[in-house]
Amino acid sequence: MELFSIDAETASLLEDLSNDELCSFAELHDNPAIDGQIELYIYTCFLLFKKSVSTEHLEQAVQRAEGWVAVTPTDHPDRIRRSRIFDMMSVWTSQHRSILEAITFTLPGVDRTVNQEPGSDERSIQIPYLNNEAIRLAKNYQQNGHLEDLKEAIRNLQQALKLGGAYFEPGILSNLGAMLGQLFEHTGSIDDLNRAVDFTTMAVDATPQNDPDRAGYLINLGSWLGTRFDRTGSIDDLNRAVDIATMAVDTTPQDHPGRASYLNNLGNLLSKRFYRTGSMDDLNHAVNIATMAVDAIPQHHPDRAGYLNNLGSRLGTQFGRTGSINDLHHAVKITTMAVDATPQHHPDRAGYLNNLGSWLAMRFGRTGSIDDLNRAVDIATMAVDATPQGRRNQAIILGNLSNWLSNRFRRTGSIDDLNRAIDFITMAVDVTPQDHPDRASHLKNLGDRLSTRFKRTDSIDDLNRTLSSYKEGWSCHTAPPSIRIRLAQAAASILALQQEWDESSQLLEEAVKLLPTVSPRSLNHTDKQHMLAESAGLASMAAATALNAGKATSHALQLLELGRGVIASLLMDVRGDISDLKRKHPGLADEFTSLRDELDSPSDRSTFTISNDSTSSWESQAKRRREADQKFGELIARIRTQPGFERFLLPPTEDEIMAVADLDPIVVVNLSSYRCDAFLVQHNRIAVLELPGLTEEEVRKRAQDLRSSRATGSFHIIPLLEWLWDSIARPTLSALGFEGSISDDKWPRVWWIPTGLLSQLPLHAAGLHVRGSTESVLDRVMSSYAPSIKALVHGRRHPIRESAGPFTDYALLVAMRETPGLAANRILSFAEDEVEMLKSLCRPLKLWSLTPIMRKDSVLQHLQKCKIFHFAGHGQSDPAEPSRSCLLLEDWKTNPLTVGDLLDYRVQENKPFLGYLSACSTGSNEAVKLADEGIHLVSAFQLAGFRHVVGTLWEVSDKHCVDVARVLYETLRDEGMTDVAVCRGLHRAVRALRYSGIRGEKEKEERARDATLEFSESRVQTMADPYWVPYIHFGV
Repeated sequence: MELFSIDAETASLLEDLSNDELCSFAELHDNPAIDGQIELYIYTCFLLFKKSVSTEHLEQAVQRAEGWVAVTPTDHPDRIRRSRIFDMMSVWTSQHRSILEAITFTLPGVDRTVNQEPGSDERSIQIPYLNNEAIRLAKNYQQNGHLEDLKEAIRNLQQALKLGGAYFEPGILSNLGAMLGQLFEHTGSIDDLNRAVDFTTMAVDATPQNDPDRAGYLINLGSWLGTRFDRTGSIDDLNRAVDIATMAVDTTPQDHPGRASYLNNLGNLLSKRFYRTGSMDDLNHAVNIATMAVDAIPQHHPDRAGYLNNLGSRLGTQFGRTGSINDLHHAVKITTMAVDATPQHHPDRAGYLNNLGSWLAMRFGRTGSIDDLNRAVDIATMAVDATPQGRRNQAIILGNLSNWLSNRFRRTGSIDDLNRAIDFITMAVDVTPQDHPDRASHLKNLGDRLSTRFKRTDSIDDLNRTLSSYKEGWSCHTAPPSIRIRLAQAAASILALQQEWDESSQLLEEAVKLLPTVSPRSLNHTDKQHMLAESAGLASMAAATALNAGKATSHALQLLELGRGVIASLLMDVRGDISDLKRKHPGLADEFTSLRDELDSPSDRSTFTISNDSTSSWESQAKRRREADQKFGELIARIRTQPGFERFLLPPTEDEIMAVADLDPIVVVNLSSYRCDAFLVQHNRIAVLELPGLTEEEVRKRAQDLRSSRATGSFHIIPLLEWLWDSIARPTLSALGFEGSISDDKWPRVWWIPTGLLSQLPLHAAGLHVRGSTESVLDRVMSSYAPSIKALVHGRRHPIRESAGPFTDYALLVAMRETPGLAANRILSFAEDEVEMLKSLCRPLKLWSLTPIMRKDSVLQHLQKCKIFHFAGHGQSDPAEPSRSCLLLEDWKTNPLTVGDLLDYRVQENKPFLGYLSACSTGSNEAVKLADEGIHLVSAFQLAGFRHVVGTLWEVSDKHCVDVARVLYETLRDEGMTDVAVCRGLHRAVRALRYSGIRGEKEKEERARDATLEFSESRVQTMADPYWVPYIHFGV
């Protein structure tokens, strides 16, 4: 009513009038002539509506306000206020109708109707009574679980709302929403949950921004939206819930008694979003917020056990991601405290027991303690027994008991445990609605249990049930995409064993198309890695199955392209060349650039501590990225409607793939358990060559042997090179017509794109390397690598940047002779010699040489404008988190220059020509599940904008790094900075090193560029095997 310009004395007088007196007053002013009388009439009609809920008077107020605004000149100083009065009353009209419609619902099996409206005096007494009685009945329900108490409470609130004056009472609307939410938790009815959201939304909308109760209504709304996400899988509901709960926390004073509750709810919502998206930021914030909630609630508060349970859940989840055993121990301790503080018959006790069993089972998985596993089974059994039939979390509790029984079967072999596991997970499926997002996960577990029993009993019925469970789970479209992908892989594997290639291929093809949704652009790179790791090998399975189903070779290759290098592909999309779009549609190009800059900027992860003042800053950034991701997808769709842009950012077509091979053929080696093939891409055809001598199992064994031998120092690679020649390289090169040695230095080139674990093996070095032999890749072709065909297409769309003139560009040269913090190979005696040699070559290359401060920030700053970047020092590969692989500068321990930093870094505007990483393992990704993502330092420099990158697969000789670099740069000096010169220079250098007779020498304790954090005698390199093998070239 604050919008009205009515003096306080008049307003007070009108408020004191009875309804009849107000009606008489309104009739006296029914035909006002001046603005003051018009406003007084509108105010009186509106006041009558609020006191009597007379829709007739509301309509009169709206009608008169509309006419008043219409006759007010547009430049009148009071027009805006009058328009706001009209808008406000229009909203009241809409809300009135919505609430009137909403409260007409009836509860199942209840015939009672709401009483007719009493007089105003009786109404003022009944409404508070009905509200208080509803609260009392709801508390009874919470204590005794009697559903009829809850239903009676809801009916009381319906009656209160129907009585009129409470139509717009936010507290009663919020209470009704809360009780409908509790009813949903008991019955699982989605209608009840939708009503809970609707009524709580009405409560928020009816509450002024500065009302102290508004935060409570917001947190309730966030809670029900989060619950609806649980039921429907709608990520929009979950994102809205986080936004609303964040708003509630931010608007609540530190000393507010409800603040702990609001923090607790926000932490729960963030945890849910982590499970859905894999965002580690959400999980870190959830842990901190849950800790704040526990700290903020008094020791003997009845809700403290719930907050402890939630904190335990956050810590247990954090262990699952980070592997920190301290987090897991803490989770067990905290959740045990929650269980001990909860009465035996409390309705939440079963949930706390369920969580405690989960953390004990996890600890068994880490430590192998059978006592922990037995306790987990016992506690989960108690949780099942304490859970009433039909309770919302019943399926989760049943499913977890099944999981721990299955774990015990694997440990003890007890078939009784396995049978019980199947029984409980079957019950979990049965009590889960068909459209519930969790149903797919339960079906996946059921299929896994049945598959395990089939392997034990050979029961065809179990096998058939396994397949049907997987297929049904795949069809649950509300489930998270990551779960559906795993179901498709599992079902396709069985279908493949049954030779049902068509159906198997169709499942895998659809699953590949889901991969980008698992790894959205809005996630940071580490989170993308974790989400994609669960789908390892999917693209290779899809390509192999497509070939077995008789589909076109080009179609199989396109599937392989779509499902590999997903992270790199997303970066290439936002970093692609849009010059044509700028010329023809500058508006769309500007919009693309704006969204690209939002998505391609590194997320601020400088802190995970939530201040007591605000939680919104980090969430607002995450929200911006999510919204930008959605808008980016919509923009791409709009761009594709423009003539000539129909395939904007789509994977390359068959013709585009062949066009990439116009100069040099491309060999994509696909590795799968079904078949192994080489896709041969030439300018006029795409062919497939089956490789019967290559198997996934053999590659796995060879890769493991290679890793083990490098770790122990017993590094013998010759048998591996010979096997690679026989099984892959010789048949492939022969099929391409490269069957003889080259004598005139006119070397053909092959682009290798290995898949899976083959990316860890040196295809370019395959051969029989004995005196006089030409049976090797090195003697027949030059070799370059690419992570994907799309990467070649992307790179070749950008021409080589021409220098403005002689000595207008510089070479950034970094020599780490001494690396602090290393136990072995701390000193690299030849690193400075390497850089000094390059300085002498800079003048004939028409480049200035620049040596930065050997720290991350300085190096990144100068990368922006360099033409060449050369690093001589140590590199370090991180098999657990490939994006943490790094170059070791002076500050590598506190501020490492990582793959993740480079992926976030862009030098597109400058487009450096060459990055030369003369260090160990710069082209290595030893994370088996992420082999197809190609996450290593070499690829990171490419994605940052470098046209060519030279790196290594593993540790290299310090001394011979100088020789290899010299030959390559001398080739650039003699032939110019061309694409082929980089490859030819490395080819010449490696051949020269091979022929130098190094292989026969045993230079014990030769310094290697191998970053070793702890000294071990077994890691002192004997260098008995070829030095030349690890060097690789990635380019365009």
